[in-house]
Formats: sequence, C-alpha cells, structure tokens
Amino acid sequence: MHESWPEASESEGHDVTITRQHPVYALTTSELDRLRSALERAIGEIAPEAPVPEGWRDELADVIAEQEQRARIRQASRGAADQDHYSVRQLTTAELERTKRELQANLGLITPDSPAHVPIKTHMRAIDSELAKRAHNRQASEARL
Repeated sequence: MHESWPEASESEGHDVTITRQHPVYALTTSELDRLRSALERAIGEIAPEAPVPEGWRDELADVIAEQEQRARIRQASRGAADQDHYSVRQLTTAELERTKRELQANLGLITPDSPAHVPIKTHMRAIDSELAKRAHNRQASEARL
C-alpha cells in the first residue's frame, strides 16, 4: 500500500507529502511515531484559516487509535504477568490429563541435560496445581451436598 497526500502548506509555501508503504496496523512502533510526528508537523504548518486536509485528519486519527490499542495491549500483558503462561485454567480436565501425558513422553525423549526440562516441568507443575485445585473444589462442593 502506498498512500500520499500532497498539500500546499500556506505557512511555508512548499508542498508537504506524507507517505507510508504499509497499512497503519502493520507499521512498527517507531514508524507509527514518525508518521504521527510528520502528520502533526504538517497539520501544524497549515495556516490557521486554511482547512486541514481530511485525509490527514483521518490518517492521524487512525495512527493515534493504533497507538492507543497497542498501549492497551501492553498494559494488559503487564497485568497478566502473574498468571499462568500456559493458560491451564482454560483447558478441560481431560485436556489437562492428555497434555500432562504428552509432556511426560517429551521428557523421556530429551537428554537429561537438555534445557527443555525447565519449561516442560513448569508446565507440568501448573497442570498438577490446576488438577489439585479442581479436585479440592469438587470435594468441597460434594461435602456441601
């Protein structure tokens, strides 16, 4: 995608062209920052009585919206740092048991000094913890009946 909006700048007396090669969502964070700065600078150079090109306004709104969305995603991922990386809470008990069996098989296939032991065992501990929690909750609910 190649977009540009040439517009005569009243205050400087020269053409301003803002160009991007990709859709806003595909730009890197630094590309977004540069595009936003270029748009804000170009809009700022327009004479106060001259209208701002609608394409520039829309583009700036899209860039700001993308930056805000990425900020929300970063914030949410920081807040989830203490949660299980493997999302074992979302799996059914049968899926947990199957996954644990597969992980145990994987442990048998790797060498004893392999660094792969760490994430596999961590995942297995998370599964064991979730299964124990579910068993406890099930026993507690049966005791109330």
